[in-house]
Parts: sequence; C-alpha cells; structure tokens
Amino acid sequence: MNARRAFVLFVALAAAVPRPAPAAAEEGPRLDPVAAAQLDEGLRRLYSLDYAQSRAAFRKLIELQPDSSFGYLFEAGGIWWESSQEYGLFTDTPTLQGLFEEDVDEAIRKAEIETRSRDPRVRADGYFVSGMALGTLGQWRLMKHRWIDAYFAGKKAIKNLKKCKKLNDRYFDADLGLGVFDYQSANLTGIAKLGFLLGIRGNEKRGLAEIWNAADKSRYAARQAAEFLLSIYILDKRDFASALPLIERLEGQMPESPYYIFLETLARFHLNDAAGSRAAARRLFDMAHKDPVAFRPKWLTLICGLSGSACLEPGDATGALAWLDDALESEEGRAPDAFQALLRLLRGQALEDLSRRDEATIEYRKVAALPPFDFTRARAAQCLAATCGRDEQLRWLKSLDGAE
Repeated sequence: MNARRAFVLFVALAAAVPRPAPAAAEEGPRLDPVAAAQLDEGLRRLYSLDYAQSRAAFRKLIELQPDSSFGYLFEAGGIWWESSQEYGLFTDTPTLQGLFEEDVDEAIRKAEIETRSRDPRVRADGYFVSGMALGTLGQWRLMKHRWIDAYFAGKKAIKNLKKCKKLNDRYFDADLGLGVFDYQSANLTGIAKLGFLLGIRGNEKRGLAEIWNAADKSRYAARQAAEFLLSIYILDKRDFASALPLIERLEGQMPESPYYIFLETLARFHLNDAAGSRAAARRLFDMAHKDPVAFRPKWLTLICGLSGSACLEPGDATGALAWLDDALESEEGRAPDAFQALLRLLRGQALEDLSRRDEATIEYRKVAALPPFDFTRARAAQCLAATCGRDEQLRWLKSLDGAE
C-alpha cells in the first residue's frame, strides 16, 4: 500500500457512520442522539459525494458539542476522504488543507483534556480520539517526509489506543485504529528500512482480524471498517470477489451513494459479470439523469477517486476503454439514448488519453447525433474544436466540481 493511500485510509477512520448498538451491548464512543444524528448526516452526505453539505454537517456537530474532541476528528476525516477522492484538492483549495490541520490539532488538544477526567468513560473516549488524531498527525508528517516526527506521533497513537482498550476492553472502535496500524506497518514497503530501524513491527494477519472485529462489533466504526477492508481488497489485493460482498453491504446501507454503485460496476466487470456491471452503470446513469446539474460535482470523484495522481494516464484509460467497448457493443441495436451519448463521450476522452485523436473525433461526432445528456454535446463540440488531452480533461472535471 502506498503511503498516500494508507494515509487516506487512516484519516478516514474518523468518518464512521453511526449504527444501533449490537445486541451484545458492545461499548465505544458515546454521542448524544442529536450529535449522532448530525454525524450520520455528515457521513451520508460524504458518501453521496455532497462534500460541501458534509462539511457543513460536521461543523454543526462541532457547534453542538464545542468542548468535545469528536467533532474535530470527524471533520478532519471527512475533509481528507474528500481530498483522496478529488485529484489535486489541497493544491486547488489550500484553505481546506489548513482547516484539516487545525482540526487534527484541536482534536488532540481536547482529547488530552478528556484523558485527565475522573470518569473512566470520558478517559476512554479521550484516549480513543487522541490515538486516532495522533495517528493522523503521524501520517501527515510521513507525507511531508518528516520521518522521525512521524514515528513518535505514531508510537504515542498506538499507546493511547491501547490505553483506551485497557480502560474498556469492549471499546471495539479502537480495534480499527490498532488494526490499521498493524496492517499499514506490515505493508508500507517504502519506509520498511525506517520501520526496522525504529522497531516498528506490523502484522497483516492480526491487523485484518482487528479490522474485521471492528466491522462486526464496533458502535460507530463498523461501516468505516468495511470501507477500509474494501480499499484493501480493491487497491492492494485486487481481490474483487472479496470486495463485492462489502460493496453490496455498504451500498445497501447507503443506497443514495453513487460511489458504491460505481464500485459495483468496477467489481462486477473484473469478475467477468459484464451484464451485472452494465446494469449497475445504468443505475448510476439514472441517478445522474434525474438531476444532472446537481450531479456534476460528483464526476471528478467517480473518474479519479481510485486512481489518484494516475487519473487519466494511459493505464487508467486502457482499463476504461475495455469497459466502454463492452458497454457500447451491448448497446448496438437499441434505440439511441442519452446513456449512449455519455458512453461515446467518455470513449472519446479515453482515446485522447491514449493519443488516438483521429478515433476520438469519430466518437465526438457520434455524440452530436445522439440524444443529449447534460454536457455531452457541448463537451463533444469543445473536443472537436481542440484536442482534449489529460491536462485539459482534468481542468474540465475540476470545473464541473467547482474547483476552478
């Protein structure tokens, strides 16, 4: 797992969707009903890719409980998940990076106050938030190549998460942080030498078991544990057979999320279920077609979210082209519709990324003859008038997102 993706996943632990307490009465973080509802709204918006509304919900949580460390941790997690999905977000909007850093610092400061409480439940919460936030800080320093500072922050993070579990061995939300540390430490090959010198020892098997424990038993982190496992199966192991049940689980819990429908499209295609993949893509298109203007900011995440800095590079375009060719072949003989227009436009863009301009222009001309979907005709006309290479495509996607 590369360092950037690992950092994304660790910070995203903050963004845990509430669920009812399991029958076995496991314990964990405590939020009052109003705050829990606000957290749920923030996460629902986050995974629906409505980022501005998500940040507003997390900020409201902070306003509701200004002395609590949780709101700052949740807001930081939401911002970083957004940054992982929207290519170049922090570069384009440095104020969000600043807010993220402020949230991490404030979460740590308030959590340290909570760890001095006489109430063991408050202390457990404080150690949990402190552990998660310090882990976040450590990996932020890792991203900035501040290796020693990263090590000491990470060491203290694990120490505090273990203190949380010592106070309450049924605080299964902390298992997620412990599991992520174990998994990451075993897989961050780029700093393996540093880890050896500093005594960092990971254990992938134990880490996966801890994350599954959080997925099955935690109060607030169950869905985020499933999200972390999903990222492991898709990005690290390319194990789409294991990923699909988790996708279906998360999609069932958040049916309004286009993100999980997109992941289902991807997983089914890799599992040679082309028909199921196309059916999922149709559902995604129907969601976009209901309100195309509101859907525009979501395209950057859907196209670039899994690829990061490799978005629209030749390898990315080759994979997209394989899916588009199959989908368009299945559309032959059907009545022309706006879905086909979108597929043709995307195929033209993929061909541009592969420097196949002549073939791309053929696709753009076909778009003009099909029923329009939102931007398809205008975008095809732009790309007929001038080459739409990778840099220009990224600029255009960001303009849909409002980043430019």
